[in-house]
Amino acid sequence: MSLTFLTRIDSGFDNSNQTACEARGCIWDSSVANSTSGIVTCYVPKSKGPITSKNGKNTDATSDEFSLFNNDIEQLNVLLTVSGTNMVRMTITDANTDNQRYEVPVPITWSATTSQSQQQNLRFELTQTQYNQTGLRVRRQTGSKSSDNDPILFDTTYFAEGLIYDNQFLQIITTFPSNNVYGFGENTHPSFRHNLTDGIRYGIFARDQLPLGQNENLYGTHPFYMCIENDGNAFGVLIFNSNAQDYEFSQFNATKALLTYRTIGGILDLFFFAGPTPEEVIQQYQMVIGQPYMPPYWGLGFQLCRFGYNSLTNMMAAWNRTISNGIPLDVQWGDIDTFDNQRDFTYDPVNYAGLPQFIDHLHDIGMKFVTILDPAIDSQHPNYSAFVLGEQHNIWIKWPVNENLQFNETGNQNMLGNVWPPGKVVFPDFFYPPTKSWWLNQIVTWHNTLNFDAIWIDMNEPSNFDTNLIQQWNLHCPTDEQWDVPPYHPAIWGSVMSDKTICMLALQTDGNTTYRHYDIHNLFGWSQTVATLLAARALSLGRRSFVVSRSTFPSSGVYAGHWTGDNSALWPFVKYNIIGLLEFNLFGIPYIGADICGFNLNTTEELCQRWMQLGAFNPFFRNHNSNGLIDQDPGVFSPSVVASNRKAVILRYTLIPYLYTLFYNVHVNGGTVVRSMAHEYSQDSNCWGLDEQFLWGSSLLIAPVIYENQTMKNLYLPPSPVRWYDYYTGQEQTKLGNITVDAPLDYIPLFVKGGSIIPTQQYALNTNLSRQNPVSLLIALDQNQTASGSLFWDDGDSVDTYVNQNYNLFQFSYTSNSTITITAVAYYYQTPLVLGQIQVYGLAAQPTQ
Repeated sequence: MSLTFLTRIDSGFDNSNQTACEARGCIWDSSVANSTSGIVTCYVPKSKGPITSKNGKNTDATSDEFSLFNNDIEQLNVLLTVSGTNMVRMTITDANTDNQRYEVPVPITWSATTSQSQQQNLRFELTQTQYNQTGLRVRRQTGSKSSDNDPILFDTTYFAEGLIYDNQFLQIITTFPSNNVYGFGENTHPSFRHNLTDGIRYGIFARDQLPLGQNENLYGTHPFYMCIENDGNAFGVLIFNSNAQDYEFSQFNATKALLTYRTIGGILDLFFFAGPTPEEVIQQYQMVIGQPYMPPYWGLGFQLCRFGYNSLTNMMAAWNRTISNGIPLDVQWGDIDTFDNQRDFTYDPVNYAGLPQFIDHLHDIGMKFVTILDPAIDSQHPNYSAFVLGEQHNIWIKWPVNENLQFNETGNQNMLGNVWPPGKVVFPDFFYPPTKSWWLNQIVTWHNTLNFDAIWIDMNEPSNFDTNLIQQWNLHCPTDEQWDVPPYHPAIWGSVMSDKTICMLALQTDGNTTYRHYDIHNLFGWSQTVATLLAARALSLGRRSFVVSRSTFPSSGVYAGHWTGDNSALWPFVKYNIIGLLEFNLFGIPYIGADICGFNLNTTEELCQRWMQLGAFNPFFRNHNSNGLIDQDPGVFSPSVVASNRKAVILRYTLIPYLYTLFYNVHVNGGTVVRSMAHEYSQDSNCWGLDEQFLWGSSLLIAPVIYENQTMKNLYLPPSPVRWYDYYTGQEQTKLGNITVDAPLDYIPLFVKGGSIIPTQQYALNTNLSRQNPVSLLIALDQNQTASGSLFWDDGDSVDTYVNQNYNLFQFSYTSNSTITITAVAYYYQTPLVLGQIQVYGLAAQPTQ
């Protein structure tokens, strides 16, 4: 395809309609109108661009000359601020301060100055095009002074006409410096590294949409990406916007690819993170959005759940099958079938009679219980206190005055929907301070009946069943206004914005500002998460607890973990599990996992066996499936599979001290717990596309079998000077690079990186018991016969032990003279922790004494 064709910017609309195309001021190319070549037919003129410098001089004040909807912002302001030497923020807003646009109300940390120093590692430039347009460019400064040879990381110059700033359509187009781009979500794609030539528009919009493997937008909103440049350096970009949005990759030329980003509201607010290592990129990102939550120690144990036990008898049977087969287990979960008619803050007094006593028994033997809460509240059950008290405080999401379209409800300002409870439901506005107080009081009161330990929040996109379908009693949203039917429909699931959710024109408030749901829809899960953690902490009397949320946004990881939603018991979803782990660690939510063995469809023995092995390396490790399907708890299968499942879970429990220390590191310093090979070895181009193996921290390489009927595993071990050891035997891998290893059905290949010291612990049937066992050290020597590692240790459950100095931090080192040193960097927590076995891999010579 010629350069002339490749530099065309798709108008995004009416690609088969010449009249509408030209009415917008775009160019129609009839010669390719019926072509299947992929050449853009209706495109923005190169000579028309939204930003033109006044008198050819660089200036913050710019004018918008082109609009697709005749509702453009005439004057723009480009504001540059910097924070430290590695972070730059570029904010493009309406220059008319009387026209205040919506901005994301999520708190971030940004200590800014508007001056660039020579020490800055990122440089911002305004460029000039032949059409007198202004381009926006960000470079990585490589020397003590800026240079035209410094690498370009972000550049709108080639497609300055693509920067469009309409009231409900904002677009920016940039080139990438390489093809190694990761992130953007939450949606389904088949590889961790994006395919920059597929030309697919991916949507970002919180939707109750189960993953199908068809590029659909899912539950959360994460407009963040990281790029590894061809020299191995990395940078990251956050586009801080909460409106519905989409992005598209395309190829510009042999060496450059393009990102086209579109959103339908707010502002363009871009944060750039210089790295230069991938881990530093994520640490810098988390300096802005917040560092991840520290889960309780027991939250790293194995967890068991299903939707559809349908009775306490069945729940206890699955629980008993697990522990009676010697499979460690820390947490039993309850789904909505434990409720009385699916109503929050209740339990079924018939099918789950005795549930409070069962939970008390779990506590007696050192185990925990997690309950579910959905946001939708039944509005029609007499004397349902959750609704009655909420109504008294007027906390529900509202219709605008005189705009309620609902059948027989035109006098009711509450927006009513239909979810799991048997009647019409209302939706709490978690931005409103009285809602947070109501939510906390409901949870604390319920806890007096059901002594749960942590909270699972689901359906919080928010989900609503059957929106806009034909039945009169369903929620119907307007089809003739700008919020529910905006001028541009992003590449999201559903023909209208409100499908499977509530109306976009709904009103919410924080007590001072009124918001359209159109702007803050993608923040509903985040706002509920903040309120839920406050409640969980209030009821736990100083214990850490945790929250796991289905819908997330940047900074959700400060408050909660996430699971990847309603996956299916099909082999492709095993790989999607890995991609989810890697992406959500980029997004700042390292407490992440999938429904092990699959949520939808009946699993198979081999699939569940292999998935339990991978699940043992999900930070959030939960087996869960749906109503009406076969049991898939790990003790229900044939003896050989039960033995394999036990082996996988025991392996997990052995490694929890190392995993817990990784969580301490990211909680205090930021970064990732699970990382890709490209993340750790960004200088090695062989690693850039690998996504069927991954790492815990930098020390442990996990290579699960993810395909059916395979008993061999192809993997890549970065070559010398790195040394790699078989985790189980300690044998050094003499062949590196691309290798194939045996992987029988009951085995997951694991490798330890030379130079590492990994703390381990003998397993027990739950972490309350295993924490009483000695800690052992696995020492894997590097090429210099040295190694190092650490262990973070506290009581595993108290809030803010690091801040409150109620913890221990031990540093381990092994030197070439065979000396092992243990240094107590911090020793505040009095504990009878004992050092047990020490294993050393890679000794140059056998010890003589």
